[in-house]
Amino acid sequence: MAQKKKGYIPLWRDIQDHWIWSNDEPFSKGQAWVDLLLSVNHEEKKILINGHLQIIKPGQKWTSYRTLARQWNWSKDRVKRYIKLLKSDGMIYTDETPNGTLLTVKNWDSFRIQNNTDKDTDKYTDKDTPKDTNKDTDGYKTIMNKNVNNDKERKEKDSQMTEWGPRQ
Repeated sequence: MAQKKKGYIPLWRDIQDHWIWSNDEPFSKGQAWVDLLLSVNHEEKKILINGHLQIIKPGQKWTSYRTLARQWNWSKDRVKRYIKLLKSDGMIYTDETPNGTLLTVKNWDSFRIQNNTDKDTDKYTDKDTPKDTNKDTDGYKTIMNKNVNNDKERKEKDSQMTEWGPRQ
């Protein structure tokens, strides 16, 4: 019996700046995976590595085990074991060098929301909001809150809220 897909939710990268995402405690494996998904490039980017420009593509992240250990509040050895586990499950590829590691999320496009099928305009960035709320993906309808499309209304509501609820 085939497993039914449960759908997906858009998740903004700035959740990493929220207090709930702090690394006061070690990350779980799931939280570390979501952190990787949130921190890989969402568009092509040039970075300088040892005096050479390198292009890092969408779905890739240039990092080190030491950086991830600090970020997730793990030991460097635990990070190495976890990355090895992700590789063995076919979730990521790595290209390790003495200067760092290039992590590549396998099937990165399946994690992205596409606005339409035109290859020149199907880029989705943090600033974009999906316009097509009824896009059919593998037979399932994507249902999104219409308020998300109205940024002005959302900002107005946010300005009336404190961290704990409505302003008095």
